[in-house]
Amino acid sequence: MSKKAVRRLWLVGLVLAVGCASAPIRKDDLAALAAADAQVLQGCYDCLLRARETYARVGVGQARPLVVQRLFETELLLATREKELALDWAGTLDRARTLAPELPPPVGADRLIALVDALPIEGPGTPGDAASAFRRAHATYASDAVGTRAWLETVPLTPAVHMTLRVALDCAYPPRADRGAGAPPARMVFEPPPVPEGAPPLVEYQVAMCRTTRTILEHVRERVPAFVEAQLGISRTMLATAQNDGAPGLRERLDELYARFPDSPAVTYLAGSYHQLVGDCREALRFYDATIAIVPRHENAMLGRTICLTYLSRNDEAIATATRMVEQRLARLDQAHYWLAWNHRVLKDLPRARTEIERAKSMALTGEIFTLAGMIEHDQDDLVPAERDLKGARDGAYGTRNCVAAWYLGLVKMKAEQWAESSTWFEQAMDCYAQNVAESRAGLEGIQRRENMEPEFKARQIANFEATLAEDQSQYYAAAFNAANQGARGGRIDRARELIEIAARDPALADLVRQLREILKVKAA
Repeated sequence: MSKKAVRRLWLVGLVLAVGCASAPIRKDDLAALAAADAQVLQGCYDCLLRARETYARVGVGQARPLVVQRLFETELLLATREKELALDWAGTLDRARTLAPELPPPVGADRLIALVDALPIEGPGTPGDAASAFRRAHATYASDAVGTRAWLETVPLTPAVHMTLRVALDCAYPPRADRGAGAPPARMVFEPPPVPEGAPPLVEYQVAMCRTTRTILEHVRERVPAFVEAQLGISRTMLATAQNDGAPGLRERLDELYARFPDSPAVTYLAGSYHQLVGDCREALRFYDATIAIVPRHENAMLGRTICLTYLSRNDEAIATATRMVEQRLARLDQAHYWLAWNHRVLKDLPRARTEIERAKSMALTGEIFTLAGMIEHDQDDLVPAERDLKGARDGAYGTRNCVAAWYLGLVKMKAEQWAESSTWFEQAMDCYAQNVAESRAGLEGIQRRENMEPEFKARQIANFEATLAEDQSQYYAAAFNAANQGARGGRIDRARELIEIAARDPALADLVRQLREILKVKAA
C-alpha cells in the first residue's frame, strides 16, 4: 500500500465528517475545520488547544451535531497529555462530560471518559503517595482492561484517536496471557507496538512515550516543531547519562520546556534533578521550590531541596525542609531522617542527630545510614554500638568499599585504647583511600580527554575530581600516620617505621612525622 493510501486511512474519519457537515457549515468554517483536523493529527498540546478552539467556535447551531464528536475526542486527547505533564486534567474531563449526552450511544462517551480517567498519573511530576493512591483507586480497572480493550475496538472514533487511546490503554494496563484455571499467575505479554506505517505525529508520539524512545520523539519534534512536550520524554532519557557527560543540549531542552510549561511539576522537577546532578545546587533549588509550590507533597523535590541545602551549608533550612517531609509523612522518610541526622551532627546537636539516625535505621538498612550512625555514636563516646554500626556499614549486605567507616573504626578503637586494632583499621582506611586516589586520577584523566561533554559541566567535573583527589590523597597520608602512631603504641614498631615513611610524603604532616620518628627512636632503644 502506498504512503498516500495509508495516510488516507488515517484521515478517513475526518474526511467523512467534513463531507457530512458540508451543508450546514459555512465555507470559511469548512477551511477552519480542515485546519483543526490537521492540527489534531499533528498532535502537539498547542495543536490540540487550537483545534479545540476551532471546534468549539464552529460547533454551534445546525453544525453542532456534526462537530461535537471531534470536540469530545480532542478533550480526551488533551486530558491524556495533561496527565503526562502532571497538569490539572480534571477540568478538561469535565468539559468532555458535558459533551457526552450529545453523542450517539455507540460512541460510549462515559466509558471513554472513564478510560482516560483511569490512565495512571505516574511520572516525575507526581508524588509517590498520589500515584499509589491513584493505582489503588483504579485497581478494579486493571481487571476490566481486557473487556475495555475489546469494547474499544468497536467504538466509532477517528482512526488516529482510536489508535492513540488504544496505545495509552495497553501501555497503562498491559495485556496478560490467560493460562487457564489453576495455572500460575498470568505473565505479561505486552510489547509496546512499533509505529504504524504512515501514522500521524499524534500516534507516533503516543507510541514513543510508551516505548520511551528518544529517536522516535526526536522525529516527532522534527515533523511538528510546535511539539514542545516531546522534549519531556527526550529529557528523561538524557537525564540518565547526565552524571557522566552533562547531557549536552539537555539544559536548552529543559529551558524550552519550562518556558512553555512553567506550571508542570514534571518539567520543574526534571530541571531541578538535572541541575543537582551536574553540581549546580543553587539553580536546582529554584526548580525544586517551583515544584513544591505546585505540588506541596512532592517528596522527591523536597528531598532534593534538603540535600542541596545541606551541600550549600544552609543547615537550618535543610532541617526545616526534612522536618516538613516527616510531618507530612511523605515517602522516603528514611532519607528525611538521615539528612536530619546529618545536619544536626554538623550543628553539634548530637542527641537529636542520634534520635534521627535511629529512626532512619528503623526504616532502612543501608551502608550510608550505618556509617552516619557509627560516626554519631563515636562522637558520643558510645563505642560498642559505634563499632557494630560501622562494621555493618562495611558488611557485604549493606555496603561496598567504605573508607569513612574504616577511618572511624580506627578512631573507635583508639578511644577504646586498643592500639593495635586501631592501627589495623587505619591501614585498611589507607588502602581504601589509595584505591579512591587511583580511581579519581583515572576519572580526571578521562574527563580531560573527553570532547563530547557539556563545557560547563566538564569544567565543574574537573574541579570536583581535583578536589576529591586532593582530599583522598590527604586522607591517605593521614591514615598512614594514624596507623603508624597507633601501631607504635601497640608495639608494632617495625610496621610503624614503614608507615611513617608513607606519611612523610605529605608536607602538611612534617611536624607530626618528626615527633613520631623521635618517639620510634626511643621505643627502638
